[in-house]
Amino acid sequence: MSALNRLSGRALARAVGLFVLAVLACPGLGVAAAVLPDAQPSAAPAAVAPASAPAAASGSAGTGAATAPLDSGGGRKASLPLKVEGIAGVSGASGGTRPVGLNEELYVKLVLPAPAASSPTLHASRYALFFNGREVKGLPDPVYLPAQQSLVYVLKRNDTNKDLWTSLLGSPSLGEFTRAVTVSLGERPPDPKQATLATIVGATDGVDTLELKELPPIRFAIAIVLIVSVIWLVFARTARSTTLRDNLLPQIMPKLQTYSLGRCQMAFWFVLILCSFVFLYVITWDFNTISQQALELMGISGATALGAVAVDHVKDSPADAVNRGLRALGLNSYDDVLRVQQERDGRARALAAAQEQLAALPASIARASPQATEKASLNQQILKLQTDIQDRDTILRTYTDRTRPYLTEGWFRDITTDLNGTTIHRLQVFWWTLILGGIFLIGVYRNLAMPEFSSTLLALLGVSGAGYVGFKYPEKNS
Repeated sequence: MSALNRLSGRALARAVGLFVLAVLACPGLGVAAAVLPDAQPSAAPAAVAPASAPAAASGSAGTGAATAPLDSGGGRKASLPLKVEGIAGVSGASGGTRPVGLNEELYVKLVLPAPAASSPTLHASRYALFFNGREVKGLPDPVYLPAQQSLVYVLKRNDTNKDLWTSLLGSPSLGEFTRAVTVSLGERPPDPKQATLATIVGATDGVDTLELKELPPIRFAIAIVLIVSVIWLVFARTARSTTLRDNLLPQIMPKLQTYSLGRCQMAFWFVLILCSFVFLYVITWDFNTISQQALELMGISGATALGAVAVDHVKDSPADAVNRGLRALGLNSYDDVLRVQQERDGRARALAAAQEQLAALPASIARASPQATEKASLNQQILKLQTDIQDRDTILRTYTDRTRPYLTEGWFRDITTDLNGTTIHRLQVFWWTLILGGIFLIGVYRNLAMPEFSSTLLALLGVSGAGYVGFKYPEKNS
């Protein structure tokens, strides 16, 4: 019985040992071998997978590094990041030394280590572009072209880098269409808080110099045509139209009517802002360049011109009395004046012809003869023509006397004077408009942006315009 108990105890112990062996075999058979020394020693090595296989597989997917070649044992060598040693040249998409401008591609040819020069892998987004030592921020991520060993950057202007582009393209020279800049690269550090430094420069002198387009010739020529056309349509045509004139008396020839200060100010800001918009678009390819202050300037000038026209329409001025008198004579417009002048000239020619016919008749003519009848008819015709000519001379003389005070005395005198001479409210509007317009042009040329005037300056121009309109009501426009 005791022998049977000992035999059952050994079986129970062996069963527990097998259970423990099965549990420990899950994480690794090597542990099971250590627990049970009498287990088969050759089973564990055959079941264990090589620990280096997953590591080798995961190590082949690097970011921005060249793929490491296989060693003689079938594994891979240590993977080292591809290091850019310098810049071999810069060019546009077409190659060569042609200038590159905004919204165009810039090719930066790299100097790479000899063993890795043929590697197709390079983390292109790690390299920042620099112009004249300043980083061009906000650009799209560059693309690496292995066949050309070049990084391709698309030059874009945005709110992030517009200050840099202003320093590069501002104050362009009208005689030169390009500007030389130095290109360099910088490798971004792992910590985004650290500054990127321009450490990759040209391998030899001159290879990192880029001709940057300032004024593209074709677009600049188109812009010049547009600007000249606008200036001609607004200002040059005033000699034959009333675009910038008061038109107080429609009976006056358009080119002899007086200039309007309000209309001239409105046209000034319109042409200035439109030409600035065209100029900025040619250089920056940005059509969102009209600032809020530019709109306010156009609004102030438009309100000033509208107020001046409303005052002229409402008040009973000396020009209105003259207009009513001329209409009573049948002169409603300048076309009527031309008609009366043509009628007078036609009757003068008819009078000269009748007088020649009368002089051709004999001095002594029998009363009952046909020549006597003809002579009497000519005398009546001459008398009627002389009366008609006198009537039209009277109309034209009255027209000349009445309209003389309303004829132009030149652009500057028209917009700065009235009947009493130079007026301060007109001079105030004229000079503030001229000064702010000059500042506006300088800002557009230097900063490649329409200047943002303070609310105080805009209020100053608005007060000047309001003063002009207010003083215009009691002003004598003759």
